[in-house]
Amino acid sequence: EITDDGVIDMELIYTVLFIIPTIWIGPYWLLMLSEPTSERTRDWMRGNSLFIGPLAVWLITAILEPSGLIDLVTGNPTDFLDTMVEILGTESGTVLAWSHFVAGDIMATRWMWRKAIENQIGVSKTRLIVFFGVMLMPVGLLMHVILNSQDKTSHSEG
Repeated sequence: EITDDGVIDMELIYTVLFIIPTIWIGPYWLLMLSEPTSERTRDWMRGNSLFIGPLAVWLITAILEPSGLIDLVTGNPTDFLDTMVEILGTESGTVLAWSHFVAGDIMATRWMWRKAIENQIGVSKTRLIVFFGVMLMPVGLLMHVILNSQDKTSHSEG
């Protein structure tokens, strides 16, 4: 959108860029959650197309506003945290961080989903891991470790 004075509304652009990774990942996440053992879910989880949305947003944002990343790698190493705070406090920095988080979360969640299916821990446990893998990754990872190890222990004892 161009304002009355001919300036492009970057806030709107960054808002749209912020939303795109979540919308892109949503169907993949919902399939792992709703149909964890279906063939359709397995088909969708093959390959790396699920990363295209977040990666594209990250690259577009980095091109639109490269100064933050340039400052990060060329600045004084002792000021690294201050530079990170400054970058993350901007609209472009927030979009960069969000697309990074979404890409990492879906990568880790897909891995945890695959391991849960491979270990046959059950649909309810798989759904729990997937849900927290996307919503609160540290909890999802903890649940992955606990639920997968419990299942292996019960198999080896039985």
